Amino acid sequence: MRFFGTKEIKEHVRRVLDTSADRLRDASALDFPAGNGVTSAQLAALGARVQALDLFPELFRVPGISCRRGDLSGTYPLEAFSLDFAVCQEGIEHVGNQEHVFQEFARVIKPGGRLLMTTPNYSNIKSKLSYLFCESEAFGRIMPPNEHDSIWLSPPAPGEQPRVYFGHCFLTGFFRLRLFAKLAGFKLIKIHDSRVNTTSLLFFPLIYPFVLIHSWRTARRFKRKAGQMALADELFAWMISPRLLLENHLVLEFERLPLSGESSAGAGTPADRSLESFTT
Repeated sequence: MRFFGTKEIKEHVRRVLDTSADRLRDASALDFPAGNGVTSAQLAALGARVQALDLFPELFRVPGISCRRGDLSGTYPLEAFSLDFAVCQEGIEHVGNQEHVFQEFARVIKPGGRLLMTTPNYSNIKSKLSYLFCESEAFGRIMPPNEHDSIWLSPPAPGEQPRVYFGHCFLTGFFRLRLFAKLAGFKLIKIHDSRVNTTSLLFFPLIYPFVLIHSWRTARRFKRKAGQMALADELFAWMISPRLLLENHLVLEFERLPLSGESSAGAGTPADRSLESFTT
């Protein structure tokens, strides 16, 4: 955890990518959503062969790298098993079908490849209190999701459908992301540091004892009813993790696992193959 320094997520991503320089050299990498291209430029500087996708490619500003239109909620315009590394920075919270996002990344990333995903941390104490008080991202400052603040419509180009951009309508926490990733065939490798949220830190001494008690009781009941001891212990450890309860952003690194019956040509959907791996 970082108690001081910048809150800018791009800077935290930059730090993570710098530590992955050896992996990125001559790797096939994707930046999606690419935005104005800050992360694409860094990937290229580290020696990666970069592809960039965004719902609004006209905003991309990096000379020498082209950005194509892509929709996280649609089919990605990429070949299966074509990527060694992908960055999905501050994108999944704008997409309703979040399981689909992981399924598509699993389709295009090679086994052994990595996915770096960031999103506002909806598991921290501030977010939990914000939802309790007014179902808002930040109580007292931001209204709940609504048709005025949360949706942007872009006029369609000739022959295209209108582009609808949702704001933070689909904020999600660590546990849902972990589950969707696992179903798609990813393994969580690491949670990288981000800046501690001040409000969460202030409420931490008051709230944490209740988190401990409730989480322990929930895990004990799950063990008794489901018999899943290892899973209960894993989830309990995350439920009481100060990092998840305090940090501003989730910066999650996943590895694409090779799945049973999978070849370079693919065999069924990632969901089909990952579900097979749970039952065999």
